[in-house]
Amino acid sequence: MKTIKHAFLILGVVAVASCGERAAAAARQIPHPDDASKQVEYFVEEPAGKGPWPTIVLLHGHQESPRSGGRDFADWGVLRPLAQRGYLAVAISQPGYGNSTGPADFCGPLTQHAVAAVIAKLRADGLALPDKLVIEGISRGALTAALVAAHDPSVSGLVLISGVYDLPAYVADTTGGAAQLTVVKTLVAETGGTPEALNARSALRLASVIKAKTLILNGAQDDRTDPAQARQLAEAITRNGGMARAIIYPDSGHKIAREARNKDIDPFIDGVLRNP
Repeated sequence: MKTIKHAFLILGVVAVASCGERAAAAARQIPHPDDASKQVEYFVEEPAGKGPWPTIVLLHGHQESPRSGGRDFADWGVLRPLAQRGYLAVAISQPGYGNSTGPADFCGPLTQHAVAAVIAKLRADGLALPDKLVIEGISRGALTAALVAAHDPSVSGLVLISGVYDLPAYVADTTGGAAQLTVVKTLVAETGGTPEALNARSALRLASVIKAKTLILNGAQDDRTDPAQARQLAEAITRNGGMARAIIYPDSGHKIAREARNKDIDPFIDGVLRNP
């Protein structure tokens, strides 16, 4: 959804622990369920012992060259500390990023089905517990996470960071600056910009069917997203019987300090995945 430096992709859900001598998680691939000629790339770090395990799926945001996709989470040491906490840690390259076959469709069906296919594969292989799975996404990944959960009520939790959840309102907003206009240009190019395409990709319109416990984070000074949309999504999920909380960091822009957000993310994930 926006250009972010590799450092921004370290979601900071844990402090990096000792890595030992093992190599970083290797890439895996499965055919895309909509087109077997396309591939979906993902990375897995398994905890000690035997699965299935509670699972965290990480979804990246937009990347400029190189579009490394989910590999950044492995290379920057995000997956292994999660596994050391007892979680199956997974990073997925969205279509058009890393070695996942494109085109990128701005969180549309190709992207949603790619993520859902990896989750189904992890469950079928006996790696992921069917009722203990959190999807954590940033920016474009946040919107994708919400849309996947809207179509899969077995997703237990969502951590949505710096996302846009009402695309028609976002495109119609003429008060945004250069960064927002760049996002809108990309959005329209990838989706066609029709009302149907924008509505289909708007998590706010699907809030009534999001059953996952949801934590939504945004910086009040973010120049790419509107923190009001974070509040609106949380309110809509709660109003329809779900459980959601929005946290707006008053002094943060697009990048929210890891120390600040970890205080909110870590206990949320533990509460979703460790409680009965």
